[in-house]
Amino acid sequence: MKQPRLRELKPGQNLAGFYLVKSKRIKQTRDRKFFLDLDLSDASGEINAKLWDDFERSSQEFERGDVIKVEAAVDQYQDRLQLKIKRLRKSRPEDVVDLAELLPATKQDAGKMFEEVKAILAEVKNPHLQKLVELFFEDPELMDKFKLGPAARNIHHAYLGGLLEHVWRMLKSGRQLAKEVYPELDFDLVLVGTFVHDLGKIAELEFKTSPAYTKAGYLEGHVVLGLKLLDEKIAQAPGFPAELKLHLDHIVLSHHGYREWGAPVLPSTPEAMLIHHLDNLDAKLTMVEEAIAADLNEAEDFTGYHQILERHLYKRRPGPEGGAGT
Repeated sequence: MKQPRLRELKPGQNLAGFYLVKSKRIKQTRDRKFFLDLDLSDASGEINAKLWDDFERSSQEFERGDVIKVEAAVDQYQDRLQLKIKRLRKSRPEDVVDLAELLPATKQDAGKMFEEVKAILAEVKNPHLQKLVELFFEDPELMDKFKLGPAARNIHHAYLGGLLEHVWRMLKSGRQLAKEVYPELDFDLVLVGTFVHDLGKIAELEFKTSPAYTKAGYLEGHVVLGLKLLDEKIAQAPGFPAELKLHLDHIVLSHHGYREWGAPVLPSTPEAMLIHHLDNLDAKLTMVEEAIAADLNEAEDFTGYHQILERHLYKRRPGPEGGAGT
């Protein structure tokens, strides 16, 4: 029997099922009563949950990223669905939990996206950049991680195949802009720079039951790790021009756009500026899409407040005649 999907929950419902712990915090009310505050998720969405009784003992049994079995009632608090947990425990091997029901993943066809990435990069004419692309694709372990890995721990594309989807979208946009709108840019550099800009996330993040930072991810970050990976591949391409390497290094180092966003340097070439804005555009639009898709309160026109985007998002779409839709 399939367990209740979080997106389908209704107020007043009772549930029992296995869910992924996205976050775990001990909080305190205004009258100084402590409780365990959780964000739980499955492949359909996520929901906040609270445990009031015996929370100290229960909180020691599991950590963020674990799968737990929950028995709870579905409440509505300030127009938001919420779980009031009655009992919980960490999942056991004999539970045989189907992780496919819990793990978020790209809704795109990963195989088709990967082939389209390869097809776009096949348009590169510069022989040095051609060789560099070949060296990446000739590394099967790296490409397997590229196809499977997330693009972030929790901000955007934080799901299986998220990194591939992020690069795929950016490549499709960058290809058109560099070819049709800004032909004065170096087309080959835009494509290859877009492809390599976030590859450091392969070493920064791991995905077991949810995205998590590796030790190198915490201590170095994906910008440094990406630069190391790029230098490693370029070292395998004899005669790679120093000026071309400098441009690629700059794209990796500057793609966050601002020092306060984590960029060691600001974008200072046209190609780096384009890639930064493509990166930011896809990240922001994906945040909007994910926030709307994850919102479980279908009766509400707006999502809850988005801490990063600093706004409530309007969920309704125009109908076929321009009026209110769904």
